[in-house]
Amino acid sequence: MGVFDRFFGKGSDARAAQRAELRGELDKAVELYGMAGVPEQAARVMLLRGDAETDPRIRMRHYTQAVAMAPRGHSVREEARRKRAAFLVAQFGGGALSENAKRELRAAGAELLDVGDSTRAAEAYRLAGDTDGEAKALTQAGDVESLEILLTDQQTKERAERARGGVHGEIELLVASGRRREALDKAGAWLSSHEDALLRDRVATIRARRVLGPIVRIVLRGKAVTLVLGDDVVIGRNEGTLRVASHAVSRQHVRIARENGEIVVRDLGSRNGTQLRGLNLVGTIPVPAGDAGVELMLGKEIRLHVARTTNLEDAVRIELSGEIYIAPLGRARIPGLPWEIASSAEEWLELVANGAAPFVGDVSLGERTTLLVGDVFASERSGPEVVRV
Repeated sequence: MGVFDRFFGKGSDARAAQRAELRGELDKAVELYGMAGVPEQAARVMLLRGDAETDPRIRMRHYTQAVAMAPRGHSVREEARRKRAAFLVAQFGGGALSENAKRELRAAGAELLDVGDSTRAAEAYRLAGDTDGEAKALTQAGDVESLEILLTDQQTKERAERARGGVHGEIELLVASGRRREALDKAGAWLSSHEDALLRDRVATIRARRVLGPIVRIVLRGKAVTLVLGDDVVIGRNEGTLRVASHAVSRQHVRIARENGEIVVRDLGSRNGTQLRGLNLVGTIPVPAGDAGVELMLGKEIRLHVARTTNLEDAVRIELSGEIYIAPLGRARIPGLPWEIASSAEEWLELVANGAAPFVGDVSLGERTTLLVGDVFASERSGPEVVRV
């Protein structure tokens, strides 16, 4: 620096910066150090400003500005980098972290490693969930004990994750092969001793998709059908299989069932009676062969038509209050195949193969498939759809 600069130029600015710093005018000191051409001093004062700042955002900004001001390789710049990274780590001391926060922590860990603060670097990587980074930092720090603990914990976690993955894979295989009840049993056993939110959600999804009787809607060879399962169908106002919201209908009004080899409709002692051509039905009336069937009135107001149908083997078609139901009145057998739909525990419906395995795409299923909404079955590998639930 020349004599002029020393007394009147940059040297004068440097002395003014020192006086401002002594007076506590740190922002003015930063400006004057910059004018004096000593950026490392400006950066040093900016670090002091950061250390004194209580607002985390402003403090981080001061540290970042100090890094930008100080020359590369200067000790002040390295200290600014260390403080900035360490302060960032301190901000994420607890709670769940976003992926963006984890990226910031990994970057802070790398910066702390670069400036030689291995201990804080290990903390940054730990918070980010970066085991490899944490192990590298602990190795650099020479913290053998912590490194051994980390590696042991990691091995334990890996074993637990492999076990979890195995259970999840087994459950998905059971679901795909139609053994859904077994899948729920397997999941329940695992969840009884493990906290597994993903599996708990999967269980909830399976339960929500269960197909429960006695009424189920299916598509049979492209035709929508509403099945009413069971050995009989009771129609009533507030009891029975099918319910009609009409005061003309008794609590239990009529029963449709097989009696002595015939399909019959029986009035159950209803208050307003069951009418056939205007006359009250006494006892039972058989449902004749053919599609003409029998037409009745419940309580003189509600039309009921019962007729034979070919939708299912040896089933009846029930038309009631504008809705059409197909009732097998026993085994619900699929025409042209030995399959049947049957109830099991908790009214969860099953497709029973009776020796002719159904297919889902290329997958051959077992003898009994517990049904889920959305299931589609074919009678041959990659064949045309037969039943859709």
